[in-house]
Amino acid sequence: MSEIGTLEISWIQGFTRDNVEFVDNNTVCYACGNHICFLNLETKTRNVFPSPGRSVGALTTDCRSGTFAFSERKLDPSIFVHTFPELELKNELKGNTPLDYTSLTLSDGGPYLGSCSSFPDYSITVWNWEKAELLCTQSQGGRDVIYLEFNPLNCLQLCALGTTTLTFWNIERCGSFHLLKPSAVQLPEIPVSSSEKPTPTFTKDPNCISQILAALSEHKEAPVTPSTICWTATSQLCVGCAEGYLLLVDPESLSVSILVDPKAANAIPELKSFYFQATALYGNGLIAVGKESVMHCLQSEKNQVSIRQTWQLERPVTTAVVSPNKDALLLSANTGQIYVLNTGKSDQIEKILDVHNSSFVTAALFSDKNICVSLRDSGILQLWSSGGTCLASLPLETEVLNITCCPIAHYAAVGTASGKILFIDLNFEKQLRLVHKIDLYHTAVDHLVFDQEGCYLLCSGLDSHLYVLDGRPSAKFKVLGYVEVPGRILSLSTQCHARGEDVKALALCGSQEDKKNEGSWLLMFCLPFKGIGGSFSVDRQGCLHIPKIFKFKVPAPLTSCVLGIGEAFGYCHRSKSLQRFQFSEDTFSIFSKKKVTLNPKDEVNFQLPGCATLLLSPDCMLLASMGRQGVLQLRSTSSMELCCQRRCHSKRLGGIRSVSFSPDSLKVVTTGVGDGSLLCTDIRADDEYMAAYKKRQIRAQSIRTSFISENPILINLPVQEEETSVSSKKTEETEFGLDATDALQFGLDATDALQFGLDATEEDEHYLPPASTSTWLEKRHEEIVKEDNKEHAETKKELRDTMNELREAVHKMMLENENLPIKQFNLDVEEQKRLDAMAEEEAQKVKAEIEQDILEKQFQRDVLKRECWDSMLVKPRSINAFHSKLAVQNYPLKERREKELEDISRVQNMRAIEKAASKLMGRKKDSSKPEEGHVAESADNEKLSVLLAYANKYLYDQFSMQTVEQRVNQIILIQDLIYSIKMAFNSDFDALFKRKLKEIKIVEDRNKNIRDIMLELHIEEELWEPRLTDMEWPERLLIVEDSEIKAEKYLTPEQKAEEERLRLEREARLAAHKDDSRERALKDMMDGVLEVKKVDILKVEIFPPEFSLTKPPIQWSEEEKKLFKEYEKNFKELTEEKEKYKRGLEFEMKKLQEIIKESTDKFDESLIKLFEKKVKFMAAIYQEELKITYLAQSVRKVEEMNRQEQELKLKLEQLLAQKVTTEKDLMGYKDMVEQFQFEYEDFVAEDKNLDSEFRKEFADLPKYVTDQLYKLFKRRPRIQRRGTQSVDDSNVFRQHGLNTPAPDGLSQILAGMEEMDAPENMPKGVTQSVWEKFCAVRKTKVESEQKIKVNGLELAEMQAFLQRRLDEDYAAQEEIKQHFEELRSLRNKRNQHLMNPMILVVLPQGQVETSSVDLTAETAETDYILINRSVVDNLKEKIRKVAEQKITYMEARCEVRKDIIQLEWQHRVLDKKIEDLHEQKRDIKMLRLSKDDMECLSKKDPNTHVLEKISKMEKSIDFMKRTHKRAIHRRMKKLKQLNKKISMTADSSTAIKKNLPEMETSVAELRHIYEAAATEENEAAERDERYQEILHRRQLEDLARAKSDELDLLRKEVERLERRNFPSLDQLKHN
Repeated sequence: MSEIGTLEISWIQGFTRDNVEFVDNNTVCYACGNHICFLNLETKTRNVFPSPGRSVGALTTDCRSGTFAFSERKLDPSIFVHTFPELELKNELKGNTPLDYTSLTLSDGGPYLGSCSSFPDYSITVWNWEKAELLCTQSQGGRDVIYLEFNPLNCLQLCALGTTTLTFWNIERCGSFHLLKPSAVQLPEIPVSSSEKPTPTFTKDPNCISQILAALSEHKEAPVTPSTICWTATSQLCVGCAEGYLLLVDPESLSVSILVDPKAANAIPELKSFYFQATALYGNGLIAVGKESVMHCLQSEKNQVSIRQTWQLERPVTTAVVSPNKDALLLSANTGQIYVLNTGKSDQIEKILDVHNSSFVTAALFSDKNICVSLRDSGILQLWSSGGTCLASLPLETEVLNITCCPIAHYAAVGTASGKILFIDLNFEKQLRLVHKIDLYHTAVDHLVFDQEGCYLLCSGLDSHLYVLDGRPSAKFKVLGYVEVPGRILSLSTQCHARGEDVKALALCGSQEDKKNEGSWLLMFCLPFKGIGGSFSVDRQGCLHIPKIFKFKVPAPLTSCVLGIGEAFGYCHRSKSLQRFQFSEDTFSIFSKKKVTLNPKDEVNFQLPGCATLLLSPDCMLLASMGRQGVLQLRSTSSMELCCQRRCHSKRLGGIRSVSFSPDSLKVVTTGVGDGSLLCTDIRADDEYMAAYKKRQIRAQSIRTSFISENPILINLPVQEEETSVSSKKTEETEFGLDATDALQFGLDATDALQFGLDATEEDEHYLPPASTSTWLEKRHEEIVKEDNKEHAETKKELRDTMNELREAVHKMMLENENLPIKQFNLDVEEQKRLDAMAEEEAQKVKAEIEQDILEKQFQRDVLKRECWDSMLVKPRSINAFHSKLAVQNYPLKERREKELEDISRVQNMRAIEKAASKLMGRKKDSSKPEEGHVAESADNEKLSVLLAYANKYLYDQFSMQTVEQRVNQIILIQDLIYSIKMAFNSDFDALFKRKLKEIKIVEDRNKNIRDIMLELHIEEELWEPRLTDMEWPERLLIVEDSEIKAEKYLTPEQKAEEERLRLEREARLAAHKDDSRERALKDMMDGVLEVKKVDILKVEIFPPEFSLTKPPIQWSEEEKKLFKEYEKNFKELTEEKEKYKRGLEFEMKKLQEIIKESTDKFDESLIKLFEKKVKFMAAIYQEELKITYLAQSVRKVEEMNRQEQELKLKLEQLLAQKVTTEKDLMGYKDMVEQFQFEYEDFVAEDKNLDSEFRKEFADLPKYVTDQLYKLFKRRPRIQRRGTQSVDDSNVFRQHGLNTPAPDGLSQILAGMEEMDAPENMPKGVTQSVWEKFCAVRKTKVESEQKIKVNGLELAEMQAFLQRRLDEDYAAQEEIKQHFEELRSLRNKRNQHLMNPMILVVLPQGQVETSSVDLTAETAETDYILINRSVVDNLKEKIRKVAEQKITYMEARCEVRKDIIQLEWQHRVLDKKIEDLHEQKRDIKMLRLSKDDMECLSKKDPNTHVLEKISKMEKSIDFMKRTHKRAIHRRMKKLKQLNKKISMTADSSTAIKKNLPEMETSVAELRHIYEAAATEENEAAERDERYQEILHRRQLEDLARAKSDELDLLRKEVERLERRNFPSLDQLKHN
């Protein structure tokens, strides 16, 4: 470690698509592989912070406290909390999470950190990161949570955003105990689109039509999908949804209001198809970012949301974060871009960072400036400065794998997955160029290595060719050749110790089939420094013949190997060791082709997971090793000891992918496998290493000489043009590659095939593959072919002419023999045999497939026959009527299994025992007596009485089944009864079927006789022949007749020989019986019948005499006439006898037909009776099956109730266990609250004691001084309180205030107390020591008061916590009571169900009218009672009599009711009249009279009173006129005096106006002097004056209030006096 130093991070690049957060007003941070990057938005500078753990997982920040926290990615991960910008570790939080954390969040107002873990616990945990204490956790609370965030205004409230849910987690405290309580938000539901609705399945069942219509008309709804959240300034939550809805959620009431509804009619068009990707409050508006590269600023006025501004983004943005000072809005995309919007400066969005999000494949350093060139998996080549700034990018548009840089020119060689090597010019940073491209492989390029002098470029792929290229631009990157290697190359390295020496190359080779990436062979060869010299040559195929090629075998397989100076280093994964192999001079003196075993000289053990990779620094002093653990280790090549190491990349994501040294060996650049980061580290070396470094600069100067000569040539190289794809038209023969033999297979004749083959041969000579797809080796082979064609052109021409002559001769021979069979004219016998063998093979294959198919069908037939036919005890069969379509089927029955028979036997034995027990108990009637309801009630009593014989005597009575076991036993017994009934019917069926067979046999015999008679009578009619159908004789379906097979039967050679033998035997037998004279004589003499029959009269013929045919009647003789008469007589008799015989035959035939008809009709009648019997049997069976259905339903219902009871019991046990735990916790909470309350009371008592002990502390002072100090002891400084700013409640999206911490009350009071403790506030008569003692006592008192205040708030919080737990305990107790009640109700319901069975009653048809409505106990919601019909009739008769009596009573009652109503109406009229009179009386009493009215009423003559009143009024009028004249005279005198005063005042005001400016000037001077001299006195005077005015105003208000009360009293007194002076008429009448 002392030889080199340490590895320090220089810069890092990458973006892992995680969240980007603010750590202060100008700095953001984001995760980059195993590090955290801090980016300053103003200076654009970046700092790197390495993770102390394995990798960076979830990341969060808190700008208020200046902290950031992140989790690591490993088993049992930790959470690290650091400060910024100090980057100091505050605490490491270690929890019980086994795998990973998915989300972290820090609270704004408290030391809380919330975390959500992944599988398997999915727990939400709250930590106190300051004390590294786990406060509370909730398992399985974060199952689908993807984001956590604290309420910025309430650090005890946490929001969890899930994939489909939204939950608020409230943290409740009780002292040091914390508890998490969830509150799930019920999100609004929206209609599901038709495309998302499941398509209903349509069936042909007409009963399902209503279900199908219901499924189509069903309106399905689903809750919205929340996608982003944002807290408002009023502690409400804005929720953006994927469907375009914007919700406002109140965390206290959990109410949800919809701010934006994209489905509404008045919805904003821009938001109808908007997807809320991210939201943030910025600039008194809501920033809404969508997936369509659009960002809106929404504003709300009176609950109306509108778009204030819209920005079109460069690409979709995933997150939006506002800076702590609310000035900047940060936008980040998952493609590696970061943008900033600052509306205070500009409305334009500024791009801060643009890093591609694709992973780095490899990187390399070149030039003395340590510029880095990297490749990404997207095919982009990037150039990075020494400070980590991206200088240029070049999209290569292909999959790239590796890169290496040339030391003598600024270019890079890039290996691709398609086998190409690209040469990129890196001289111009702003314009990277592709200057050359070489195709070497059809597969990927695995390794690219330059030698130290830059002369050679070695590359290898998956094949066994190692190509050597000239690395100098002056040679235009010429391919020198290839070297054959024994297998696939696993690692490749070169070494050139000094300029002018040969270049040595070392390749680690493994077998092509080995997939372990291990090799045991080392191949070393030397290349001359000056290129291709005389030491080796290149053959025509491009293979390098190098004399110095050495092959070494290592004892253990290596995964990586590098070549040093006279030595090699390898890593063996099996032994977990690093090995050094020494090459001595003796080693190379051995013959090069001989394989030598190379043993390691030194070996160092160290553990690396997976296969490790080794790399040697350019100066050969450092050996780098890296692997999947993500740690880069540097070792000294001299001692192989570890010098320094650093964790560069994440082990969980695959570790390190590639490593590269800088040319000066002072920098190392690495790329990660899955973390997407590129890391550059500096090697901080000591003085010894730097001294060796200066010596290495001599070699750098020699390379510089080559650079000066080669780099200008590289700059002048033209840009490589992209190759255009040339579409080459190929002939149909070339595309398919057919030869003459294949043409024969495709159906061509021999002539065409031969022509086809010759033409194809000619075309192949001139066909070359496209140049764009040929590798260098293929092109070299093509050149060799072209050279050979030129060299042997004449010979090929002669051969072609000879082939043409042969073709013509063969063509002529084929024309002569084209009539011969193809087998006789087959020029290619071997090909014919091959085709025959192929055809035979195909035939055998088809035959095997057919046999397999037949075997499968036979197996299927056997299975179906065994399951559906052989297992049937009674086969399914039917009987058809002879003269109708009536068909009666039997009952197919399977043989009962042993289990069924055992159950029947068990139940019968049980019933027998019960029957015996009931007899012993003295029961009058056994319930097991077979009841008619089972069988007899299903049919007429007279026709099904025989069925009683089949009734099971063990059946239960329907009223006696009260347990589940009895119902199950009843089902078994009824099933046995049904089986017996079916067996009974099948016996009758079998008897009738045998009868039909006999009838068919009889009919066949009689039809035979009828057919003989019809033959004698020469009648050709078709007779009715009864036949059994397939349903009557189903066995025929299992037998295949030969006539049913339409295809020709295939016979094997053995079967053909057997048939031929049988045919020959049959022919020989026929030939032996062909000339049988005995049979021929029997046929001729007796018509082939041995018995003598009666002469068939119908066959007798009397022929007329011969003369009657040859002579006319005139020429007949007498004898001939007699003979003719005798002929006529005989002919007449014969004719009569024939007619008589024919009529007998016809009568016999009709009689036979009538007998057949009668016998078949009788059979049809029997079949009809059997059918009627089956109908009755079916009625009985259906009735019993209905009973089974009801019983099974009852049993299932009881089982369902039992299951519900078990569930309730289980839930009740859980609730009781939870109740016990809750009670224990509740007792602990109570003890905690009581203990704290005792402590609080002690604090209060101590505070009161301080107050009472104050005077004792200062008892030696005078009393007036003590009183004055006590007043100061009670005085407290005023605390500046934050004024409540007026906010606009209509704007829901107003921005948060700045996150300035609220000042502590105690600190403010202590600061004010320091001012009050100043010596200038010390009262007179108090010494300095007393004042200091007083200040200390007062400070103690203030601290005690603040402590009481804080403890009081905490006590109130604990009491509220305890009350909530008490409420929860009460709710749990009520729930337990409810479950007990449900359990009791369920048991009562089950018992009632068992005691109230369903009874099946058969109603005889035609006697009782029944309702068409399905009335059951369930539908009618009542219970039924079975009673006798006579009881109902008697009850109806009583009801009829009582109804008649009631009608008579009601008629009499109606008459009385009429009279009563009439009297009530008259009484109501009289009452109304009385009320009117009373109202008039009341009005008269309340009438008020004046004195004049009273005098008028008291006078007897009203006219005299009027005249007196008139005379008085005339006198008063005269008096008023005289008084008016005197008043006018007086007013005139006063007016004259006022006019005189006005004139005098005008003269004086004119004089004053002249002196007014001088007076104003003097007054202003005096006022200025007064204000300057007596400001404080004036203020005091004004204060006193204002105080006096306030007192005066208050006195006046009190006086006015008293006067108002006095006026109210006077008004009441006046009213009282008026009522007394003006009495009513009632009082007057009374007087």
